[in-house]
Amino acid sequence: MLGECIDALWASETGDHSWYAHALFEDADSIYQEFLDRGATILSPIQNKPWGIRDFTVITPCGHRIVFGQLIT
Repeated sequence: MLGECIDALWASETGDHSWYAHALFEDADSIYQEFLDRGATILSPIQNKPWGIRDFTVITPCGHRIVFGQLIT
């Protein structure tokens, strides 16, 4: 749970300020598949980025955007 502030704007209402975290793991593909299997809202599918990270972005129910990825070796 990311937290709840009843009187605050939802993250989805704040535009570019809804980025929450970037987490690196050893096997981003397995994590991506688990998110898909559980019905997560995927903002950007998993892909290799030019800066050496393979990642994907999910959106939480309240609108936070979280990036999960791994370093490309």
